[in-house]
Amino acid sequence: MDFFEQRNRKVSNLNLLADSLSHSIREGVRLFSVDDVDSIATFVTESGQVIQGQYYFGEKLVFDNIVVESGEVFSDEKRFEEANRARVSSLIESIYSDDLVTAADAFEDIIQSWGTQLKFNKTVDRLTEQASSFNATFDIVGTDEFQRFLEVSENISKWMNENKESLAANQEITHALRLSDTVSRAFNLDRMSLEQLAEKARYEVDFGDNRSIYEMVCQQELVSREILESKKSFDQIWVSEPKINALAEKIFSTDQKEIQKALVEAVAEVPYLALISKKQLSNTVSRCLNIVAEDFEYNKSDLKEFVSTLFEMKKPLKDLIGTLLSEKYGVNINNLKEAPTFRTLLNTQSLIFECLAKEAPRGSVVREALTSMSTLLKGKNGVQAIDVNSGLRFLFTESGFDSVYADRPVSDFALNSPLTDSKEDVDFILSELYDHAIEEEQAVAEKKKPASKKKPDSESTEEEDAIEEDGESVEDFMKKVKEIEDLLDSPDLGDE
Repeated sequence: MDFFEQRNRKVSNLNLLADSLSHSIREGVRLFSVDDVDSIATFVTESGQVIQGQYYFGEKLVFDNIVVESGEVFSDEKRFEEANRARVSSLIESIYSDDLVTAADAFEDIIQSWGTQLKFNKTVDRLTEQASSFNATFDIVGTDEFQRFLEVSENISKWMNENKESLAANQEITHALRLSDTVSRAFNLDRMSLEQLAEKARYEVDFGDNRSIYEMVCQQELVSREILESKKSFDQIWVSEPKINALAEKIFSTDQKEIQKALVEAVAEVPYLALISKKQLSNTVSRCLNIVAEDFEYNKSDLKEFVSTLFEMKKPLKDLIGTLLSEKYGVNINNLKEAPTFRTLLNTQSLIFECLAKEAPRGSVVREALTSMSTLLKGKNGVQAIDVNSGLRFLFTESGFDSVYADRPVSDFALNSPLTDSKEDVDFILSELYDHAIEEEQAVAEKKKPASKKKPDSESTEEEDAIEEDGESVEDFMKKVKEIEDLLDSPDLGDE
């Protein structure tokens, strides 16, 4: 049972939208905020621009009614103070007019504006702090190594043509090459400027088979980013989800089994609920009751008691999610970092250049250029990986390797499949985590073994950190490449 595969993929989809926008406008894009009630997403670009619009999920990811504007109103202190003075004037005028409803709204606007400025500045600060990284880590095509590769490309192509038979027999090269191209084709998007994006006011991303392959190959970095975004703004992103609302509405329930069932159903749809802090949990329940279920009347004492119950109740769920993420995805929830983008794709391309370099004559300019490219890509990330793939595709097709890129059927495997309401999964979790809780506690108490005598887990923790820091081993990586290549070439795909 892996209910995690059936989770709600809203944040994952929005991160994929950010990656797609990055490739189209040729600069870094990060998800800034989500208004879950009105399905509005806001992104911040590397240059400090704000992109806002409504999102829709279906066969395609649609970003509509797009507005692009400068973020200077948040970062320019003078402009921000002028905007805030207008809000304060509105508040004072409403109070004098005895219009308490408008006054309350104006006061809420002032509070929200300060919170928004703080959050925006943190996001811009993060992007500004990474500016040098964008120039160094994200820059591939402007490097000396890439320019040298272009200069020597004619010699490389000639050498590849002369050694076509031996190179074509190298499965490491062909497997990695096909995988790189399949992932890159998921981002076969038109380039445009921010002005063109604003003028068009609509942006679509096709959830085709290639996108599913991309998600499967790059799942570690995508899951890490998904966790970080969900944890940071959980009460904003998930406030209108039916299962979350249903859980919040149990605030006056005295049936522990009923609350447990509602909690497990909510976690099955949104697993990151199990990872949030008590404060985030309180904010989420409060927002659900205030925004979605306005007829609910409760006080702070009711909220505090209910949140405390939920927080204790979700602890075994947190352990379950943490173990699943660590064992299956190599993600350590206690050591999360900003995940690099397109790292897996760049590792694939680095492997291609490395394999070619090993076949090239020692001391030749061809080998030198290929080795430099392999080394360069190991320390890079970002959307220019797509440009690297275009260069590889051109090089190989010009060298007589057209058959490598022959169109092949792609699996109908889809990570964006609709959420299934699996009663079996919910019952299993309830049974495993709660019905046997007393027996497990008794078993632990009977053992009464000192912590020092238990098998140390420092090695496994170090392994998790290593996976998070450095990614997969070469052996695991090539195994994944082979598995996906087999999936792409499976003769039974058409019958599925």
